[in-house]
Amino acid sequence: MKYGFVLGRVYTLSVAELIAILEKPDPSLVAAQFRGQTGEVAHDENVKILEASEEILIIETPAALNVDKLQKKLGGIVKILEIVDVIKKREQDSINFALKHYFKPGILKKQFFKEYKGKIQFGLSIYILNMDLLKRPEPDPRHKFQSFNSIFSEPKRIGMIIKNGLTESQISARLVLPEFSSLSLASVVVTKNLLLQKGAEINILAAKDKIFTAKTLSVQDFEDYGRRDYQRPVRDEKQGMIPPKVAQVMLNLANCKNGDTILDPFCGIGTIIQEGLLLGYKMIGSDINRVAIKGSEQNLEWFRNRYKIAPGRYGLEVSDATGVSDLIAKSKHKISAIVTEGTLGPIYSQYPKNEEIAKNFKDLGKLYKKSFMEFSKFLPAKARIVMCVLAYRRGKGNYETFPSLDFAAGLGYTLVDLIPPSVANKLKFLKLTERKTAIYDRKDQVVAREIVIFEKV
Repeated sequence: MKYGFVLGRVYTLSVAELIAILEKPDPSLVAAQFRGQTGEVAHDENVKILEASEEILIIETPAALNVDKLQKKLGGIVKILEIVDVIKKREQDSINFALKHYFKPGILKKQFFKEYKGKIQFGLSIYILNMDLLKRPEPDPRHKFQSFNSIFSEPKRIGMIIKNGLTESQISARLVLPEFSSLSLASVVVTKNLLLQKGAEINILAAKDKIFTAKTLSVQDFEDYGRRDYQRPVRDEKQGMIPPKVAQVMLNLANCKNGDTILDPFCGIGTIIQEGLLLGYKMIGSDINRVAIKGSEQNLEWFRNRYKIAPGRYGLEVSDATGVSDLIAKSKHKISAIVTEGTLGPIYSQYPKNEEIAKNFKDLGKLYKKSFMEFSKFLPAKARIVMCVLAYRRGKGNYETFPSLDFAAGLGYTLVDLIPPSVANKLKFLKLTERKTAIYDRKDQVVAREIVIFEKV
């Protein structure tokens, strides 16, 4: 089976999460794993990465995936597609020229469309596997008059080829297209037009010498993520809040099993706690701020009722992270991992002065070091700490990151590559820092988050 995974905005985190999930031995999600008998990531065995870009990653598995369950688990994956076919393409050919005889009504009905008695609703999306396809071609001096068809016109051209073919076969259909400045349909458009129920979203994944055709199997539930974020009783806009999707990604990087207990020692208003509960973990949250814990209690009570979470699956306490071992001892829980957004210091609306940055890094370094010393008292060997640490966004792609993570290295922790080296070396487009971590930020925010993974020796 071949699948396409449409990546989120911070695509490096999307890839990291997907690989972390597929390499875990969870038969309920996948039938084959990334790791071979040696423990190394084995892409020549079982699951293979076939193609990848900033937009989409294509894999091949020897057995079918549980797509519905996988989609709900993955915070960084926007859509999951089933690859239907691979079409050869000459480099000089446009996408619509390579496909002009492919989408016949019989193929559409058999391979793409959902069985539906009413008017078929279908959408058309294009994802680029080779970014050179987005470049304007050089003019040919042999031709005095030459027209250049933008690739952003391709969805409409191909969509109309399909629609006209259906009309000729007396099949009534409605076509849904991306906005002119986009090549693909947003998940909200797919959902609100009921494309997966009344027809299909047809996807074209374009490389220089081939085209993958695919149909969408699932899309991210944007309404539910919005509910989990914006409908909670308590929000803290001033301090900034980690989005539920990012919390989910971090939890999936923790390498835990269903039913394990995870600690968030800087839990704030409880975002990581709630996402951990949805993923099947037991959660313990603590924070030095009593107001934050009160907000977390209100949010989690709402969350527990809304999502039918069984009683006793989480606990909340007021506690300094540097003294949290007493809390763990009293709870008698065995902590399998820590997933947390560490304190990020002051929030800025504009880039701070260098002396402020240096002071913030120094102060937080002391806090993190004391906290990691405390975590060593109860974390077992091989347990992971997945953490957001402070970074500052200077501009697009330019960040001031923590000068050193030695506060952990000297305490019996190793820094784990966010993405296995064999994958990172293959996927050159990934945006990894020099220490193989990734940055999550928003365009309107100065304070960013560096996602790091530590493992206890």
